[in-house]
Amino acid sequence: MPNIYIKLKNISETVYFQSIMGTYSHIAWVRTQDPKNGIMQITPTEDQVDQVKKILEYLKNEIEFEDVDNIESV
Repeated sequence: MPNIYIKLKNISETVYFQSIMGTYSHIAWVRTQDPKNGIMQITPTEDQVDQVKKILEYLKNEIEFEDVDNIESV
């Protein structure tokens, strides 16, 4: 399964982000990859990658985060 990584601007919003994404547990799983740096891993099911990307775009209006291509560089 593909993974999508994001970096939260405010790491105190980790639980908030996980709570929101938890409502979409039928299309993706969310875990905190790196709590210190606010890196979240989103693992969508193969057929829901595009839908998850749309959800993340919408969430940018609620929570500040950026896409991360290479988590080793963070």
